[in-house]
Amino acid sequence: MKRYISAFILLCMTTAAVFAQTLNVVVGNVTYQFPSADTDVMNYANGSSVTIMNKTFAVNDITKMYVDDTTVEAATVSVTYSGTSAAVTVSGDIAQYITPTLSGAHVNIAQSDDVADEITYSLAGTSTDGEFYMTGSYKITVELRGLTLTNSTPVYSGAAICIMDGKRVDFSVKSETTNSLTDCASPSSEVEQKSALYCKGHLELKGKGSLTVNGKYAHGIKSAEYMQLKNADITVASAAKDGISCDQYFLMESGTLTVKGVGDDAIQCDLDGDTNTGETTDHEDEDSGNIYINGGTLNLTSTAAGAKTIKADSTLVINDGTLTLNASGAVDISDSTDPSYVAALKGGKVVINGGTITATVKGNASRGIAAYDVETNGGTLTINNSASTATVSSDVKGAKGIKGLNVALNAGTIKITMSAAGGKGIRVGDGTQSSSSGGGWFAPGGGGGGPGGGGQGGGSSWSNITGSYTQGLSDGTGPTLTITTASSQNSSTSNKGIKAICAATIYGGTTEIYTSVDGAEGLESKTSVTIAGGQHYLKCYDDCINSAGKIYFNGGVTVAYSNGNDAVDSNAGTTGAVTIGNGALLAYSTKGAPEEAIDCDNNSYIQITGTGYAIGAGAAQSSTTGTISNAVQGYSFPGSASFKANAYNTLADASGNNLITFMFPVNVSSTCTFITAKGMVKNSKYTVKSSTTAPTDATTSWHGVYLGSTHTGSTSVISSFTAK
Repeated sequence: MKRYISAFILLCMTTAAVFAQTLNVVVGNVTYQFPSADTDVMNYANGSSVTIMNKTFAVNDITKMYVDDTTVEAATVSVTYSGTSAAVTVSGDIAQYITPTLSGAHVNIAQSDDVADEITYSLAGTSTDGEFYMTGSYKITVELRGLTLTNSTPVYSGAAICIMDGKRVDFSVKSETTNSLTDCASPSSEVEQKSALYCKGHLELKGKGSLTVNGKYAHGIKSAEYMQLKNADITVASAAKDGISCDQYFLMESGTLTVKGVGDDAIQCDLDGDTNTGETTDHEDEDSGNIYINGGTLNLTSTAAGAKTIKADSTLVINDGTLTLNASGAVDISDSTDPSYVAALKGGKVVINGGTITATVKGNASRGIAAYDVETNGGTLTINNSASTATVSSDVKGAKGIKGLNVALNAGTIKITMSAAGGKGIRVGDGTQSSSSGGGWFAPGGGGGGPGGGGQGGGSSWSNITGSYTQGLSDGTGPTLTITTASSQNSSTSNKGIKAICAATIYGGTTEIYTSVDGAEGLESKTSVTIAGGQHYLKCYDDCINSAGKIYFNGGVTVAYSNGNDAVDSNAGTTGAVTIGNGALLAYSTKGAPEEAIDCDNNSYIQITGTGYAIGAGAAQSSTTGTISNAVQGYSFPGSASFKANAYNTLADASGNNLITFMFPVNVSSTCTFITAKGMVKNSKYTVKSSTTAPTDATTSWHGVYLGSTHTGSTSVISSFTAK
């Protein structure tokens, strides 16, 4: 053998001078490939070893040596799987840094810490009992070139691919290749098996091929540090725990990510250390626990108790992309002091700047979005929540479309549908709730649940209130928000469009809220409601707008139509309980006594502080007239009036000038009508006349409110009356 090796080396040296060929040194199932041009110096020592390009081989370990015209890819290790075996090929320039160990199709690559250049590991082939295990401390590239790999009997780990390299790992799923990874369901040890694909360092998934992962023991894909996804088509078809799990941050730029059949969250990102760096420039040295969705397509499904489709330890930011989220499951009460509810999106903060998000939520008391802070600045968000109620520690919990301590809907298109009883479209704020026994809680001024009250019968009060709800921006722009609640009710928890424990301030945007059963209010605040701009329509069986405190109309156009309770109801019980500043309010109730268009327990509690418009039509509690102190413009309680459905009613001065035209889509028999409008002057005469034609020249038209029109009526609805 020694004599043969010596002659072969001499031949190779001669050949290298003439041809650009490759010297192949085979050791078992490992082939080392040296460009012949680089093998002109080979040291053959003591007849027992040979050194080629700084790689020393024991002569007795060499299976064979031969020369061919194979092209050597520099800095590359190729692994080809075939059934129960694998073949490894190492390029000669890095041979000295690579130590392969094979057991059947189980491949262990130890990369020296002395390596100075990035090495590429190229994996291909098929094995039903194999793995790729690699250790090192320098950034690497891993390429999948058509790999189907299942680890049935773990040798080095239970993962299909386990990369114990704490540096950046460029993981490329090559174009037009189909790849699959499955780990061992019952490993002999939990050491180093956290997923089917595991990376100790930074995992950057990319490429234009496809990869399917099955995590039978734990996660589907796990990175101990950050994870990035670009271009590739990644599917986690099943996982015992999370589909995608990483630390530091998760960033998706493009590509397609599908996660289903998981035992916990579809995507989860945790803070790695004890200090949150927040988002850094280009994410350099970032450890935030944040998730960033900048593009691509995500199809995510979670079904486990308390699971989330996307869960960020800190902030979840969606800038673009198409997200289809399916979240269902029971409440996780494994920790009785901290129950966990199913949610589509969960984070300390959830920020939506763009993209198209469709969340379908089922289960028990599940949420579309759950966070301390929720902010929307653009994009399209659709939440379809059919989750039923759940009883947790004797307390009945309903589903929520959005639940947060602070919610700021600045822009975007948001549609929330709550189709099960007890659901709240948006639930915001927090506080200490206290209940009273008996017939109900009566706010000061008689706003309780008894006859004529219209308050919270058998209800509760709140203290130590925190949080905020804002909608729109100060310039009047804002989101397009539509909320629809269920047509059934739960006796323990009522449906709500928006329930704010804190103050609710609406600066702008477009709102439509629809409720249809007893107890289902449109917008309820335990603190106060301010509407300063935008266009808003609330059609509700119960109160359209209800507040334990004051309600301010300071801009925009608001139409509130209740067919089972008050249109606007303040339980503040003090002057200014309902304040008409600027903007326009059309409020009407068709329920009849004692439900009113504007209920603040006594008409004198209304304040008029600006030059806005307010039309109220409904029943009365105890009186049909009142005096409003310090009103800055004229107003009137002109008494009973019958407004026909779809008739266009014009409030005009004595000269016939149009102040406002309004229309009700139903017959409204009003025993307590309230009117104030810009241009009304104390002691001046006004009329309300109707016609069957709609104004065509209105500068503002919104659900029956027409401003800036010259429209006139012909049929008297309210004959001449004098403004106060």
